[in-house]
Amino acid sequence: MATIHPTAIVEAGAELAEGAQVSPYAIIGPTVRIGRGTHIGSHSILEGRTEIGADCRIASHVVIGGPPQDVKYHGEETRIEIGDGTIIREFATVHRASTGGDGVTRVGARCFLMAYTHIAHDCQVGEQVIMANLATLGGHVVLERFVNIGGLTAVHQFVRVGEYAFLGACSAVQQDVPPYVKVNGNRAKAVGLNLVGLRRNGFPSETIHALQHAYRIVFSRELNTSQALAQLEQEASPIPEVQRFRAFIQQSSRGVSK
Repeated sequence: MATIHPTAIVEAGAELAEGAQVSPYAIIGPTVRIGRGTHIGSHSILEGRTEIGADCRIASHVVIGGPPQDVKYHGEETRIEIGDGTIIREFATVHRASTGGDGVTRVGARCFLMAYTHIAHDCQVGEQVIMANLATLGGHVVLERFVNIGGLTAVHQFVRVGEYAFLGACSAVQQDVPPYVKVNGNRAKAVGLNLVGLRRNGFPSETIHALQHAYRIVFSRELNTSQALAQLEQEASPIPEVQRFRAFIQQSSRGVSK
């Protein structure tokens, strides 16, 4: 059974799986579901239609499921889903969706959201994403898996960030960031591949070299995006990661951070 401190408030209707723990003065709303072995820290507030997976660690003073900061929102029923094994540290906020997407704000499994991070309404965050202290996502941002965001970085609403990308600290990201790319600055510009992340995650040398060649076509030659994509089609390797890199740029509606 779940362990609930006497000073915590767990409203009727909330569902807590076996082994869940609720610390002093936490507040759990009536439509919240908490998975097996998940720990909710003191003074945290979970409200709305919020579903948290198994073995998560929610620190103190976290707010999950609050209404979106969106003037178009008028109390419609929307949700939050947080995957297994995710860690959310002190004073972080995750808002439930508004009405402009599919009605769900999602955070994938085994993510690490450090203190004071903010995930706005309708964001879609993939698995094993790391957001350092005070990193902020505007509404409808998409982070693919294994993205790493430095502290004090802000990502503009509707931006897409590809898998294994790295966003440097104190950056302002207004355009899409292709997979495997590292960006930095205000406004953020591409500064190379995320070589450290690729090597740490076991990408073979052949794949890294092919990605480096594709990166140079897009970012190091004096080509516009259409020309670069045409050049990629002629020169790029059939390796899946390179094709994913090319497809991401081709599908970008905001343009990519150069």
